[in-house]
Formats: sequence, C-alpha cells, structure tokens
Amino acid sequence: MKQSKKLLSLSLAAAMTMGLAAPAMAAEETVKPEEGKIVILHTNDVHCQIDQAKGEDGAVTNLGYAGVAAYKAEMEAQYGAENVTLVDAGDAIQGGPIGTLSKGSYIVDIMNQVGYDLAIPGNHEFDYGMENFLTLAKDKAEYSYLCCNFTDLNGKAVLDAYKLVDYGDVTVGYVGIDTPESFTKSTPTYFQNDKGEYIYSFSQGNEGKDLYAAVQKAVDDATKAGADYVVALGHLGNEGSTDVWTSKSVIANTTGIDVFIDGHSHETYDETVKNKDGEEVTLAQTGTKLANLGKVVIDTKTGDVTTELVSGYDKQDADTAAFVAKVNDEFSGVLQKVVAKSDVALTTKDPATGNRAVRNAETNLGDLCADAYRVMLGADVAFVNGGGVRADIDAGDITYEDIINVHPFGNEACLVETTGQDILDALEMGARLYPEENGGFLQVSGLTCTIDPSVPSGVVLNDEGEFVKVEGAYRVNNVMVGGEPLDVNKTYTLASHNYMLKSGGDGFVMFKDDKLLKDSVMIDNAVLINYIVDELGGVVSDAYADPKGDGRITVKEGTAVQPAPTFTDVAENAWYAPAVSYVTSEGIMNGTSKTTFGPTGTVTRGMVYQTLYNMAGKPAVTEPATFTDVSGKWYADAAAWAEDEGLTTGVSKGVFGGERAMTRQELAKVFADYAAQNCILPTESADLSTYSDADAVASWAKEGVEDAVALGILSGNKGKLNPTGTAQRAELAQILKSFDALEPTYTDTVVSIPVAAQDGIPAHDIPATVTMPTAASKDAKVPGVVMLHGTGSNREEAGNGYAMAAPVMATQGIATIRIDFMGNGESKADYVNYNNTSAVIDAKAAADYLAGLETVDAANLGVMGWSQGGTDALLAAEAHPDTFKAVVTWSGALYLGMTEDEDFQAAYETAKKDGYYEQTYDWREPLHIGERWYKEIAETDMLKVTAGIKAPILAINGKNDTTVTPDNAEKIVEASANDASEVLLVDNCDHTYNVFSGDFTALFQTVDATIAFFQAQLIPAAADAAA
Repeated sequence: MKQSKKLLSLSLAAAMTMGLAAPAMAAEETVKPEEGKIVILHTNDVHCQIDQAKGEDGAVTNLGYAGVAAYKAEMEAQYGAENVTLVDAGDAIQGGPIGTLSKGSYIVDIMNQVGYDLAIPGNHEFDYGMENFLTLAKDKAEYSYLCCNFTDLNGKAVLDAYKLVDYGDVTVGYVGIDTPESFTKSTPTYFQNDKGEYIYSFSQGNEGKDLYAAVQKAVDDATKAGADYVVALGHLGNEGSTDVWTSKSVIANTTGIDVFIDGHSHETYDETVKNKDGEEVTLAQTGTKLANLGKVVIDTKTGDVTTELVSGYDKQDADTAAFVAKVNDEFSGVLQKVVAKSDVALTTKDPATGNRAVRNAETNLGDLCADAYRVMLGADVAFVNGGGVRADIDAGDITYEDIINVHPFGNEACLVETTGQDILDALEMGARLYPEENGGFLQVSGLTCTIDPSVPSGVVLNDEGEFVKVEGAYRVNNVMVGGEPLDVNKTYTLASHNYMLKSGGDGFVMFKDDKLLKDSVMIDNAVLINYIVDELGGVVSDAYADPKGDGRITVKEGTAVQPAPTFTDVAENAWYAPAVSYVTSEGIMNGTSKTTFGPTGTVTRGMVYQTLYNMAGKPAVTEPATFTDVSGKWYADAAAWAEDEGLTTGVSKGVFGGERAMTRQELAKVFADYAAQNCILPTESADLSTYSDADAVASWAKEGVEDAVALGILSGNKGKLNPTGTAQRAELAQILKSFDALEPTYTDTVVSIPVAAQDGIPAHDIPATVTMPTAASKDAKVPGVVMLHGTGSNREEAGNGYAMAAPVMATQGIATIRIDFMGNGESKADYVNYNNTSAVIDAKAAADYLAGLETVDAANLGVMGWSQGGTDALLAAEAHPDTFKAVVTWSGALYLGMTEDEDFQAAYETAKKDGYYEQTYDWREPLHIGERWYKEIAETDMLKVTAGIKAPILAINGKNDTTVTPDNAEKIVEASANDASEVLLVDNCDHTYNVFSGDFTALFQTVDATIAFFQAQLIPAAADAAA
C-alpha cells in the first residue's frame, strides 16, 4: 500500500503553524523558572517581514519583530535577561520595498529596537552596495556583525570572526560564517574594484577547504580565548546550496562547534549532524520571514542542548509594535507621495481582450518606459524588456508606489556604445518566440521595425539560454533608427538597464563587452519618474493615448508561423525522439536552434520551471517573483508562477538560481511535488532497492524519487538511477511527455451542505471538502468515510493531518468528506450552538451527502474523528447504526469534560448564567462553549454509548498522549460489542501524532492503519453487496 509520507512532508511548514486538536478543558502547561540555562533565540532570512501576519483562520503565520520582542521578554523574565541572547543569521534587510527604499536602514533601526545582540551578513545584506553595508554594520547597528570568512585579498578581516559572551561563569563563543555564494547571489560588482577585479574573499577556494579552515581557525581561537561552548552563526543552508559550502559540510569537516544556527536556504530543521570527529552537533534553521522563531537552550549543568521552533506565537511587544508602526507610517508616506499625473491609462494589456500584451506586442506603457531610458540617458535607441514592465498605471495621480509596481526590481540605467548588428540581433532575440509571450520581448524607443512571423526563428542559444547567433533569415526587418535604415556596421548609443546591458539578462549577451558610457546612473523607477516630471512637465499626455502604442513595432499580416523543422541531432530511432517530437509540437520545449534540439544539453532550473509553466498554459502572472535574480530573464514569468504555486522557494532566500544545473534526483522531486499538487499520487510505492545505486539518493530527495519511479516518469538505465548525475534535455523531454500523460488520482471539491433546524439546533450550512478517487464511477462505486475534527480545529485538522490523509485514502479507493463543525473553520454558525447533538446531526448530514453521490456506495460508509471528533464519531455511529459500518478514532476522548472537576463545574455554572463559558487556549482564539455542551457532556456515559455501537472500531492513541491518555483507546475497544474492534497504540506519539515536531513517523503509521482498517471493513462488504 502507498505510504502517506509524500503529502505529509509537503505540509511540514503548515504543520508547524496549525493549532492542536485538544479537548475543551485541556489544562495549559506552564514553564517554571530554570537556573543554569542559556537561551539563544535566533532568526534568519527575515527579508523585511517586519509585521505580524495571520492566515484566513486568524492563526499567526509570521511573528513579526514585535512578536520576537515579546517572546524575548518572556524568556528574559523566565531565565534572566543576562542569560538570553538574540541573534540573526542573515538576509534581514532585503526582500521588500521598505528595505529597498531605505537601503536596509529601517530594518536595522527595528532590530536595534528589538534588542538583537549579534548578527551575521547574508548574501543579501550586500544588495545595496558594500559601502552601505559596512555603514549599517559598523555605524548604525547597535548589535555586532560577525563573519570569520569575509576578508580582503590581503587576508584582513572585514568583520570580527567571533565574539565571546559571558553567562555567569560560563562563556559562549559565537562564530560568524557567510556563504561564498554571496559573490553570485548578490551583485558581483559590489565585491570588485573599478577594474572589475575582486577585492574581497569569502574563503571560497579549494572545493570548500578554505572555508573549513577559516571556520576551524575561528572556532579554535574562540576556544583558546575561553569559550566553554561554541555556537556557529551561519548563512549557508543545505538544500539548493553549493554542496561544499553547506552547513552540513562545514560541520562534517570541522570540530569544536556545539551548535550551528543556520540560514540561507529557507529550510526548517532541528537535527544533529556528526562533525569530523564523529561528535553530534545540533543544527537548526527557522525557515524564512519569521514564520518561526528559533530557540536553543544550553543546560550548563548537564551540557545538554535542546532546540525548538516557536510558531503561531501571537503576543506583541507594545513598544516594538509602536516603533514598527511609526516606521510603516514613514514608509507609507513615501510610497503614497504623488510624483506626477497621467491624462491617459497606461497599460500592459491588449485593449480588445484584456490579456497581457507587453511580452509579445507594443503597448503605450512599454513606449513610455523605453522613451524614459532613451531621453534621460541621451541615447539613439532604448530597449526595455517586456518582462520588466509589471503593472498598469491608471489615469490620474501617479504615486511612487505606482512607479515601483511598474519597475519593482531596482535595476539601474546604463548607456553603451554598440553596433547596428548587435541591435538587430537583440531585436531578433526578443522576437524569436513570437507570437508566444516572452519576457525578453523588447519595447523600443528611437526605432521602428517589422516582425514577419512566417520566417522561422533562426536564433541559436547555448545551454544557458544565452544568444549565440542567428542562422538563416531574420524575422525582424525594416528596422529604422531616427528615420534612417539601420546600418549594421554603424555605432549607436543604446540605453537600457544593467541587467540587460551588463549582466546579459534574458540572454542578451551581445552587449556585455560593449563600451560603457554611463554606468548605473539611476534606478529604473527614478528613470521613469524623472522623465515624466522633468521632460513631460509632470503630465503624461495624449501622445501616449493609444494603448497599442504609436506603431513602432508592426507585425506582417497574412503570415503564419511555419512548422518547426526536423532536428538534425535527433535520430529517428533515438530513444528520446518521440518525446522530443511531442514536447516541441506541444510548445512545451523549444530547440536550441531551428535545426538542433541539443539532447545532451544541461537541464537548468530555469528550463525546468519554464517547461512546467508552458505545460500549464502560461497562466497570467500578476505580480513579479520575489527572487532578485530573475529580472529580465527569459524564465522570469515561469519563476513568478512557480513561486505563486508553491513549487519553489528558490535555491536560497530571494534567489531563484535559474542558471543552475539540476541533477536527476532534483528533477524527480520537482515533478513528484508538482504531481502531488495536481492531485496525482502513486497508488503503489516504488522499491528503490532494485537499483544498485539507490543508496546514492539523498534523504531529502528519496520520497520524490520513489514517487517519480512509481508514477513512471523516472526510470533507470542498466539497473542504476544515477540520482546525482546532471539531467540532460533529452531526459527532461521524456519526463515531460510521461508526466503529461498522467491523470489525477483524486479530486477535491468544496461543497456546502444545508442543515435544517432540528432538535434545538438552528439551521446552518456545513462547509465541507469531498475527496474522490478518480477511478470511482457509477459502475465502480467506492466506500466513503466522514472525517470529524477536534475541539476548535477545522476540517484540515492539526498540521493539515486530514488534508493529507484524504488524498492518500483516495489512492486506496476510499472517498472522504471532511467538514467544519458549527463555528469552526469556515462555518458561519455560532460556536455556542456546537454540542453532542449538533455534531451527530452534522455527521449524519455529511454522510447523507456522500451517500447521495453516484460514485459512492451508500451501503458502506465509515466515520472517523480526532480528539473530540473521535467522541463525536462514536456518538454518530451509535445514533445511526445503519449509516456507519466502521469507526476509527484518533485519540478519541471518553471523558471530555472531567465532570467531577471543580473547573468544569465552575465553567458549567458560568454557562448556565451567561449562556456560555469563554474557554481560552494558547493556540487559538477563545471559544464560547454553550450551556448545552456542558449539560450533554455531564449527562452522557461514553462507555455506554460505545457499548451500543454495532460497527467495528479501530481506536488509535499515542502512547505519550497526555491530553487524551492511551487508556481511552483501550477502554473504547473493551466496551465495544464488535469482536473485530482493535486497539493501536503508537510509540513515541503525542496527541497530535507529533506533527509539530517535524517527525511524521507516527502520523504515517496512523494514516496507513486507518486505510487498512477501512479497506478491510468496507471494501469486502461493498463487494458482497454488489454480488
């Protein structure tokens, strides 16, 4: 049977922020003051997420800096301020307009207010220039920046390598480490002199050995200086980071580090890794944007180190919140400042269809942006890539925010001397995919041209998607500059931004070696503002009235795109020939030229996500990606789409890494994840042990490789998978063809079930999700299960447990419906009306809805519930024996109210007096529990109810569950009248099946046992009924 870990692992981040499914009267735990303990609170990759954020359900998803300050204050009160240290592991000051406009200054101000003690630079701390960073680090920050591997070329340290902090008679040495990827994952010129020579080092040489040596020296120096413990603060990461520069590689090649606090890769982990001597080192990272706050506790009495990720924390420090609000007010004032006005609507869209046009046609906003570059830099010609024009401007006032939305990337204006040939090649490069959209389609100023789509594109690209040459005829012709025909041998001045002219963005490498006349003279949004204000008198006039522009780019009418030619490097009998034919004819992949496919070419991240985007139909992208390295790239839209779809967070925070080659195991994981997102799951597991190199599959990729093999989209060769081998274009073509043939294994449908008033329960609607196997039909009906959630939770359940279980159950032939009880989740009803009676009514209504579907076998339905949902499942099964033929409880509670407790009685009396009792929780908003709930709990004997259930029961409980203890499950089965009832006690398992620990072993076991039980009880019965 297919194991459930695929969807479970995909929901790790969600599991860390969801509430618990606990009984209403569960006691709150308190932490007593501790002595002899050092508390290190840590953040990483905050990326300007200064404010608290909440999800649609009101749960905190991002703590914000006021949340960090509040939790820090709690720890200081609990352990003593002298024993608490707050550190940041890099990439704090970049990632949002507030960082861009203040060049990180606002963020440092806030970190000063919060009370940070130490920080290290991440690669994005350098995004506003070296001088700016050093000013922030040495003059503005009230905390210390550390980095042991950041030096000038003479070996002189730029920052302190380490710092000692005393905690009574114990000393901790903090060592800073930044990734050598900073050279390529910030702006390279910031690390160079005016001759383009690198003048800084991050100990990047010798395949990681220089980095290990720098770290080891800092650790040894800190130890010699008196450190009892060494804590490394690293911005290195693991997944997506260069192998020899990962935190795990540094640990494995050094000794003396006790704790490694990490960043860069936006991962959440809390684990131990062996160092060079085989000793365990604690490694932790919090993810990104303050979704979690890290907590490390060193017990100086025992030497024990414990770690924790704090999520969902909703308290806010008042002073910090006020300080952040003031910063936001100042920033808002800047954004909303009116800088100009427009008499006309400026657009990126086709006025006839409303569809985006700026990437395959001229628009008036494209004209305006290109004109701004040409005029402000005094050029003959100007280019702006269509992918860099990101938002429309309505007629009326134009604010700074409007301009930033048009040009959100912060590119810088440059002017070069170039040839007419390079200009022609660039126009051909931009038009090579016409009529398809292309982020590199050029909006122009100072010239006019015609595109003839009947001429096949002859543009030849290298494996990195960069321009090489044009073979054959040009589809761009009749190019006029200043009213004169373009002279390919003449020198012209060309204005654009640094990304295109200096960095070869979007593959326009023909300009990289041109003479630079003006270098990064102003940022892109300043170019546009200054043009409108200084050159147009502050008003965009009717000269730009036509949304299709003023006719600079015309398309030759009555022509059609010719079919793609046969590729000369793809033999008819090649194993990949059918796949190449399929992906090119379907527009999923293109050749590297008009006659070559490049089957052995390297597969890059940009290529993979672009092909997925193509396969998805190139849906419109409304916002640019947050990645800083995709502006002007041919895959910019694909990167934004992939980010929006949750397919990638990049190779590190803010970095997409589109040029980076992908291994076969990376490719497998991407496609397996995309399959799961599209409701495609394997029905059976793959046995990787049949491949001789199965041990070479990385742990992070194993699930993806298993699923890719099981789905038939990845196969081996001669008994090997070659997981770490670089993927080739032929392999990608075959995977795409195989993937495109897959069908979803289940469907998710959101429904609303009306319930009439009855038994004193008011009329209401039940929000629900039906998960149906796609194999189900009128002639092949499947059994169904109603899923009931616990106290104050919702139909997705703690850590998305139900949302993950339902698809896996569907792959095994079981339909499910999961519901929101009254006042929970998306229910509009009042929670005060929730009680035993309402729960049974809702369970029966859900079962009736499921039974009414033509693909469900109405005679074979089951019910399951988690925590109080388990109680409700038992009540429903006893009340409706003809409906529910099998029952599963996950931590089902027999004694919800603890009716003999004084607290219960006091709450009951309050409810009698006020109509409800307000129950508070540390994981969600308070609930108003109605008097009827207390009355029915007090009067219901759940053992008697259980004894009256005819259906078999599987009672599952965690052995370590202190909320609903394991004896509840044992007593349920003891009371059951059905001999087929079973108990499953799960080892090392708490009330939530450990979903908040990041270890899903217990949840895997529970989901699989649930499936097996329902299969045994319902599917054979369905077969008998059909016979």
